[in-house]
Amino acid sequence: MDSKRYFLRPFEEGDYEPLARLQSLRVPELRSTAEEEREWDRTLDVSHLLHEKWSVEERETGAVVGVAALFQLPYSCPPHKFWVSLLVDPDHTSRGIGRALASLLDAEATAHGAVCFWTSLRKDDARSLRFAAQQGFVELRTTWMSVLDLAKADSSPFEDRSDRFEREGIRITTLAREGPDRSEVRHRLFDLWVETGRDVPRMGEYTPMTFEQFAADMDRPGLNPEAFFLACHGDSYIASSHLERDLAESDTLMVGYTGTRSAFRGRGLAVELKRRTIEYARQHGFRFLKTFNDSLNDPIWRINERMGFRRTVEMSNQQRDFPPKPTVQASGPSG
Repeated sequence: MDSKRYFLRPFEEGDYEPLARLQSLRVPELRSTAEEEREWDRTLDVSHLLHEKWSVEERETGAVVGVAALFQLPYSCPPHKFWVSLLVDPDHTSRGIGRALASLLDAEATAHGAVCFWTSLRKDDARSLRFAAQQGFVELRTTWMSVLDLAKADSSPFEDRSDRFEREGIRITTLAREGPDRSEVRHRLFDLWVETGRDVPRMGEYTPMTFEQFAADMDRPGLNPEAFFLACHGDSYIASSHLERDLAESDTLMVGYTGTRSAFRGRGLAVELKRRTIEYARQHGFRFLKTFNDSLNDPIWRINERMGFRRTVEMSNQQRDFPPKPTVQASGPSG
């Protein structure tokens, strides 16, 4: 990287707009906004999570043309295993920016005793895939984004099962009816998510989020209690599925987390709750639903596929292992 033209510095508050632009260039099918990027960073702003970011600025224009991040996720933060993200403006590629950011990430990895990096790349981005391979990354599995066009989707095969569930002592409701700010409601939902989160495929070991992290997640501006559906049995929440606002696309909702307690699986609860999210989106004039699926999460993908979701963007989830540090042998007395 030409230091006379570019310089590397810590990420600043004013970099969220260019970061959103770079993210949108990377995945135009899921455009980002500065507000979304700020909210994402707030979820990572927890004392026990590593979260560092840097920007590359063009001296002449002051434009941010590259961003790198080293971070851990709240629900999977094993020690010394980190996610990395590296974005370079397409108009500034082949100028050493990516290599400079990669070298910085390597130095930080050494400082934090990293044993591996994880990253996610578009499968149709040959340039980024080649660069990652040169850095030592290998693919582990696939994640894809899928889209439901509500104008074309046929929900007729999915009947309303409320009466049957009521006979089984299961009540279907919404977070809005339960009271999203009530302490007991939040603790019941937190308990559901902690239990069901163990079965979600992910890179690395499962780390249950703290209640404080969960509460902060519930207060995000995109979450809508009216579009948050719950199945209840007695005083316990046994399943949930919800939608979130897409801040960049006014006609689109993002599918949030869907989970069912193991003792209640196989009864169609996830299908019923997802059916209600689709009806909510239709009734409120939305055009699209978007979601991400891990290739190892076949049960949820089969439900989504039956409901009309179609794959669009495929992402390659990759890992880079670092060689173990050599063990220093203590020398015995000489003489």
